[in-house]
Amino acid sequence: MRFYRVNANNVAEVAAEIVSVRKSFDHYVEVVRRVVEDVRARGDEALIEYVKKFDSPAIDMERLRVPVEKLADAYARLDDATKKALKKSSENIARVCKSQLKRLFSSVRVEEGVFVVHRPSPLSSVGCYVPGGGAAYPSTVLMTVVPAKVAEVPRIAVFTPPTREGNIPTVVAAALYLTGVKEVYCAGGPHAIAAMAYGTATIKPVAKIIGPGGAYVTAAKKLVSSDVAVDMLAGPTELCVYADDVADAENVALEMCAQAEHSVDTLVGLVTTSDELVNEVLKFLKLVTPRLERGEIVNETLQKNGYAVVCDKPTTAAALIQALAPEHLYIVSKHEKLLQSVTNAGLISIGRYTSPALCDYVVGVNHVLPTMGQAAVRGGLSILDYVKIVTEVRVLKGAAKRLGRHAAQLARAEGLTAHAAAASKTID
Repeated sequence: MRFYRVNANNVAEVAAEIVSVRKSFDHYVEVVRRVVEDVRARGDEALIEYVKKFDSPAIDMERLRVPVEKLADAYARLDDATKKALKKSSENIARVCKSQLKRLFSSVRVEEGVFVVHRPSPLSSVGCYVPGGGAAYPSTVLMTVVPAKVAEVPRIAVFTPPTREGNIPTVVAAALYLTGVKEVYCAGGPHAIAAMAYGTATIKPVAKIIGPGGAYVTAAKKLVSSDVAVDMLAGPTELCVYADDVADAENVALEMCAQAEHSVDTLVGLVTTSDELVNEVLKFLKLVTPRLERGEIVNETLQKNGYAVVCDKPTTAAALIQALAPEHLYIVSKHEKLLQSVTNAGLISIGRYTSPALCDYVVGVNHVLPTMGQAAVRGGLSILDYVKIVTEVRVLKGAAKRLGRHAAQLARAEGLTAHAAAASKTID
């Protein structure tokens, strides 16, 4: 791990050094360009070639789309405990999304005779990408599909890589069945992103691509983003823990391990004002890591991208975290109110029992979150990513006469005489 001491004078310098491990996607964009352009040009033929090469040699055109019956069978075979967990997660995600959706509608009387309405309208279609490869992610199925269902998006297409044997993992298929999604394809990687963006003879393109993925998937999303909307370009997982003497060192260590096990590119760190806490957390990391199933990944992550920062005071810590703009921020501190001033974080978990790992699954918040500094300009995936806000305006005759003079004056000031004439007509 890297160690730093920070005061008000070196916040920016240390923040820049910590995040210097974040990698640009530019190299990957050039690598995936050929795949994306090939699928765009040759459609199904190219898509199946890449699926066979990178996903599963068992997939052909007949097995590309997964029948709903197979999803139902997977759900029937799933153990009851996992079914209950999936249902609980789905219910809470839906509850949060419904609350968000309700608050998007507004109606205002601007002044006498002028009325403005904003109402959410679902996108025509979304393509949800669910990663695979080294692990199965049923939680990502719920995080990407449930909001689409709540928003009432009429067409939801899900792409996820199959196993080498040509099957979607049982728990992923079961989660898909639980959401009620009907259109599921066995394809992952840049070729899946290209199929979503441009369509093929058998797959219609989507209006927006949603969901996390590895470097190649993210690069493909960046490449197609000039032609189709994408949610965000999410890179490797990030966790910043702010803790002080009220925190439990073992708990902090476990939370760091939980995020570090994603991949060796994860950026995980501890920010504190206590040297003693740093030493205690390091002690528990050494004890815990060897016992973990993915302990080698955790250890490499911490050695390569882990950091510990001792700040001279809480206000310095807040400034540092704001500059880092981490994906996850976990606060266990007697200075909660001070640290709540931090706004550059994808998800802020406050308090001993608000485990980021808990938030990853069942609290109802979304775990598709901004990384690579994007938390400075946007939040995590939400109902906002599945709707557009339609604005309706109605101006009555009397208000048109009152406002027409002002509109015409502004139009003339801009040299737009046709605008002025049109606005003046309302005065007649």
